[in-house]
Amino acid sequence: MLFRRRRPLKFHQKLNHFMWPKGGWSRALRYYGKRLLRLSGSPHSIAAGFASGVALAMTPFIGFHYLLCFVVAFLVRGNVLAAVLGTTIGNPLTFPLIWVGTYETGSLVLGWFGMAPEQLDFHDLRHKLLTESWREIWPIIEPMLVGAVPLALVFGGLSYVLVYIAAQSFQSSRRQRFAVRRGALHGK
Repeated sequence: MLFRRRRPLKFHQKLNHFMWPKGGWSRALRYYGKRLLRLSGSPHSIAAGFASGVALAMTPFIGFHYLLCFVVAFLVRGNVLAAVLGTTIGNPLTFPLIWVGTYETGSLVLGWFGMAPEQLDFHDLRHKLLTESWREIWPIIEPMLVGAVPLALVFGGLSYVLVYIAAQSFQSSRRQRFAVRRGALHGK
């Protein structure tokens, strides 16, 4: 392979690089931001894809986020690679926050309609998810599904606006730079 390490990393080294990137989190976030803005497509396409990925990261469908983001990005005519980048908002570091947020929001919404679930002990949640049948975990999944809808709308809408503005300004400044270079090359 062209870009392979001479000595492959051991598992604990891979885990360490995953949890703390070599150049730090700010460098990793800047890299993914540049990757997102440099995607080909209209600002709407990039923003719609990213927003659909962010919205789907709020759902409790672990393992299906990528498949769902392909479908939703296709339906909203968004950029599929931007949707994949948006889906990475849901990762092992942020999933606990997302799950607590969706569960609490869903419990609040269901409470307004008189269908509030019983109180949940998060230690009990892990045990139930690993050992119980679907019928037993539905009281946990139901508020998460209901709570995912408003959070997906808020965070998806916010990310759409931010990415649309960023992509539009990046592409217009890129066009201006190319126009200046083209004018300099042709002697104008």
